[in-house]
Amino acid sequence: MRRYPPKAPTGRSIILNFKQCEWIRIDSEWCWIVQKSSILLLTFVVISLMMLPANGASELAQTSDILLDPIDIVAVMDNDGLTTVSVKARMVNLGATSVTHLNFRIDSLATILTLALVNQTSASSVIVEHDRYTEVVVDLGLTLNPNESVWIDLGFLSSDLQSDSVVGSDITKLVGDFIYYIRPLTGLANMTFTAVLPTGAMLSQESVVPLYPDTDTNYTDGSSLSFVWYTSSLQPGQERVFIIQYQTPNYEAGPISTFIIESIIIAFLGIVAGISIAILGPRILYRLRRIGKVRFIGVTAEEEEVLEVIRRKGGSCPQKDLYTEFEMSQAKVSLLLNNLEERGLVRRFREGRENVVHIMED
Repeated sequence: MRRYPPKAPTGRSIILNFKQCEWIRIDSEWCWIVQKSSILLLTFVVISLMMLPANGASELAQTSDILLDPIDIVAVMDNDGLTTVSVKARMVNLGATSVTHLNFRIDSLATILTLALVNQTSASSVIVEHDRYTEVVVDLGLTLNPNESVWIDLGFLSSDLQSDSVVGSDITKLVGDFIYYIRPLTGLANMTFTAVLPTGAMLSQESVVPLYPDTDTNYTDGSSLSFVWYTSSLQPGQERVFIIQYQTPNYEAGPISTFIIESIIIAFLGIVAGISIAILGPRILYRLRRIGKVRFIGVTAEEEEVLEVIRRKGGSCPQKDLYTEFEMSQAKVSLLLNNLEERGLVRRFREGRENVVHIMED
């Protein structure tokens, strides 16, 4: 007996049987369905995944396809702890779609925007405060099409790029430091960074490494020292850090009072030295043999060893180098560095794919 497929209900109803292939009638038309449930579900998932990333890729391109080339950043410090930062750059759209905004990051939590120009014309901007940095969103006021460019001028006033100055070992000097991070939101090329010290300031004589990294050039206008670094390329996710430890005159310490204090100190030391030679001769000789070894106050013996190793390496070294210097675990070394960093004795930062440890105090 010949078997005929069951008839489908009238109207636009569809009967699907995924256990076996069946004839199905839709509005009196016969169709052959050969899809099983697993194949249908797999196809649905693949199509969905192909469709979802489309918007995300478009948003990513808006940031990654922007290039600031060249870019010139100048940070001018004053004696009140304020730093004036100016940025001048050519913004180039390397993407396939047009853009209307520029997102710029400054690693400061106490900053205000003082200038925003696009092609020398005032531009509106919005400041977005994040946990560790400030983002400035500049409205270009135009549509920047692919392969087009505009010139951007930005100005900032920051109060947290310089540390509070403290009296150094020489009471006639005040010691402070300046730290500037660059972690771009867009690509940077042919970047020049210039740091100008406060009037009358000079590099700290109490610091092991007062300047990091080595500069490409430096100059002075007669009253302030300027240091210049050049970077050929910097991409989102990378960073550069610039550290300057400097000293300024302590005008509150007058020449007369300073002379009196120094005279008293010299006389006192002379008396102590005489007593020490007469009574503690062997100990004095033992101490003389240890001259040249750096001692750090207020640290444990293990922390002192870490600081001495960093100093022998020029004041800065990759963190991984410290792991091989000591017969202790990496976790132990990291804990020591955490304790030193909390007290301001060292500073760690990223350079490429590794951490670099920089000594801050001797």
